[in-house]
Amino acid sequence: MSCRKAGIAIGAGVAAAAGVAFYGAQIPTAQIYGRTVCREPGAGRKLCLTYDDGPNPAWTPRLLDLLDEHEAKATFFLIGKWSEREPELIREVVARGHAIGNHTYTHPTMPAKSDERIREELDACREAVEAAGVTFSTVAGRMLMRPPYGRRRPGTLRVLKEKGYLGITWSITGYDWQERLTAEKITRNCLKAGEGDIILLHDGFDQHPAYDRQRSVETTRNLLEHYRPQGYDFVTVPDLVAAAGTESRYVA
Repeated sequence: MSCRKAGIAIGAGVAAAAGVAFYGAQIPTAQIYGRTVCREPGAGRKLCLTYDDGPNPAWTPRLLDLLDEHEAKATFFLIGKWSEREPELIREVVARGHAIGNHTYTHPTMPAKSDERIREELDACREAVEAAGVTFSTVAGRMLMRPPYGRRRPGTLRVLKEKGYLGITWSITGYDWQERLTAEKITRNCLKAGEGDIILLHDGFDQHPAYDRQRSVETTRNLLEHYRPQGYDFVTVPDLVAAAGTESRYVA
């Protein structure tokens, strides 16, 4: 093989490896770095609404009332620094039958952080939540945890396993973090959901404790009014996995 051809082959190999690394780190449904819960098609006509970056004193209560109105359950992934401010609200989320999970203390991009920093983020968030007198929900004995932005690397998932967590990502997102999108557009993005999908929305924002999430609340109402008449139930992540009978996949 000539030097030029060898160089091309090496370059192609590097590009392929980089592509695989990007896929594993950035794509929520990717499983190449380790198993995470992203959807459970065997669960039947069940959907899972999940909300990141709360608790939000302005908007989380409105979501709770809306979910109650439609007899729906959801899963909330909590930021530790906001949880410290809102212990009563966290207790209310749990009291109304919803699941909660760890979303770190400050919402860093985890692949860019050391394993020790990841441990510190997980521990600080857990301490903030447990100070409110509640504990994270579990699947197969492992606490729920969603990496910020859904991003992870092999070391991220090793630390999660070491600390007793199970990574939860998603299969559908409304992109409600994009401020230019209307509630109608966010809803259309979510209407791709079908049996066993996990939907990502936000009730908070890592940079502001009471960020306006009116569009996310409107989207939630739209989804409930669209899917409930079709016979869909809205359940927590643990209940979705239980309905699919796949708990054994996630045993540490």
